[in-house]
Amino acid sequence: MKIGNLEFKPIIEYSNLVPKCIYNFVCNYDHEQDKFLVSEINPDFADGNKLCEEYGINREMGFNCLIVECKRNDKLKYCALVVPIGYKYNMGSVVRKYTNSRVVSVAPLEFVLEKTQMEYGSITPIGLPDEWDILVDPLINLQKQIIVGGGLVKSKISLPTELFLRLPNVKILEGIAKESI
Repeated sequence: MKIGNLEFKPIIEYSNLVPKCIYNFVCNYDHEQDKFLVSEINPDFADGNKLCEEYGINREMGFNCLIVECKRNDKLKYCALVVPIGYKYNMGSVVRKYTNSRVVSVAPLEFVLEKTQMEYGSITPIGLPDEWDILVDPLINLQKQIIVGGGLVKSKISLPTELFLRLPNVKILEGIAKESI
């Protein structure tokens, strides 16, 4: 499938473009494995805005992922926040209320890289630890196909929105994205 100037191919045929956790997730997914697509990119353009500009991709298709740490007393919970390119993450009251946390902050980088086995700059909501919720802004419903990080800075993943929304632990949560000023 061609999106902009990138050719996306099935992950199950191109395991070298994603970390093992993503490849295993796709291989173990019950059906529609061929709809999880990957494309190799120049790592200099891994950033969403740069990617869209360099490869002629509609910016609204792109989504960023951030892992947050939610604390309440001595309990920790981790979640992925998924928002469209060009939007800021709203880690405030919406996430605190959803997770019943007192404090929500960006998760420590070393912890995230170790737990996900993904590269900095390409953390993706696909293949995350089973206990992590994936909180997605409803703006995702405006797209038929989305593009997210590939887990390695040399790749991007694309899949149909309806398939993404059926993945385990994905929850639509109003207010996760806020417009940049």
